[in-house]
Amino acid sequence: MVGLTNYHLDAFIRRRQRRSCGLRQVRGISMTNLALSGRSILVVEDEPLIALDLRQSLESAGAYVFAATQLPHALQLAGHPDLSAAILDYRLGQGDSRPICSLLEQRGIPFVFYSGYDDMHEIWPSAVRVPKPADGHRLVDAVAGVLASYARAA
Repeated sequence: MVGLTNYHLDAFIRRRQRRSCGLRQVRGISMTNLALSGRSILVVEDEPLIALDLRQSLESAGAYVFAATQLPHALQLAGHPDLSAAILDYRLGQGDSRPICSLLEQRGIPFVFYSGYDDMHEIWPSAVRVPKPADGHRLVDAVAGVLASYARAA
């Protein structure tokens, strides 16, 4: 997905939304009853296999997923107007996700850290952190929880 423009991302979302119109059934579960149905989630993870696992878990919960493995691409995706929440690995290959966190915070978009490190709590003490490794259901629950918290606070 490196190099995609906002036009491409918008077209992707429109196609996905057209496909999910009405009550779509996935293994007997209505898409409208899934924890993240209709939500757009950004995944920033520099390990491709972990990012793929996160994508599958989130999509199984009804989410649209944008994924980035590098900071510049993640910053571009973090500015997308339809973004609902994010899961961030704090330490990335070329630094950390601090600039992404700042942008998301300015935009009022909740995020969850998925990291084996705990040093992000010095800067974001109230942020939700799920330690690696974790089950996909735990991450889905964490994202659904921060979205619910933000909705109650609004």
